Amino acid sequence: MKSFLLIILQGLVLLSCHQPRKVEQKVTIAPKDSAEMETTSSDIFSEKFKQGIDFTASGNEPFWSLEIDFSKSMHFKTLNGFEITTPIPEGVKAMDSNVTFYSAKTEQGALTVQLAKQECINDMSGKKLDYSVTVDAKNNTDKDYTTYKGCGQYLSDYRLHDIWVLESINDKKLKQEDFMKGLPQLELNLTEKKVFGHTGCNNLNGSLEVLGKKIQFGNLATTRMACKNMEFENRYLNLLSGQTVTYRIEPGKLYLQVSPDSVFIYHKTD
Repeated sequence: MKSFLLIILQGLVLLSCHQPRKVEQKVTIAPKDSAEMETTSSDIFSEKFKQGIDFTASGNEPFWSLEIDFSKSMHFKTLNGFEITTPIPEGVKAMDSNVTFYSAKTEQGALTVQLAKQECINDMSGKKLDYSVTVDAKNNTDKDYTTYKGCGQYLSDYRLHDIWVLESINDKKLKQEDFMKGLPQLELNLTEKKVFGHTGCNNLNGSLEVLGKKIQFGNLATTRMACKNMEFENRYLNLLSGQTVTYRIEPGKLYLQVSPDSVFIYHKTD
């Protein structure tokens, strides 16, 4: 009997040794390449700009987003279901800082947006943006406002980042032979926020910022060479230097509305 039991125990041991063991498979998800993420983000922003959005902002805990079309409306929403759209009010600039406030009320609720021109780091992506954004929002059933903080940026037409040659003012074509260096030229560098070029006579350079559908030029510095047609250069610089102008782009063409009755028309260089 003992020998019989011993045989059974040995068989059980052998069976347990041959049972397949479960192998835990670890699945590693490779993070997206940063360049791929940047491209995806650029595509999204480009699409939003085409839809008329000039400024976007977002924040976390809880997640919220803001979109502003400065010709129409502000749209704010959160993940917990709160959402409000208001007409765009006129911005009110602070007296002692580079801050602009936009406040609006509707039957749905109220929204106050504060855009502060200061570097802001998105705490999820780590990306540096140009604006710190504070939103105070409430619906019509709330007694108090809820405050949300995050980062934002102006959107722009990526096609601006190029070299442009002035070909006409309104319907009047310019003649290359009237300019010592050829037709006036602007190189718009959105990455460095710089503008370079020449007036047809003197070289120019300065800062720029693209604000949705507008370009804000800083004061433009130039060389001081004397050329013919200096009256044109003076008028040209006065309409660009330190000015904010509306722009639009058509295939191969850039239109700058430099005054109510003057449009600079440029063509893209090859």
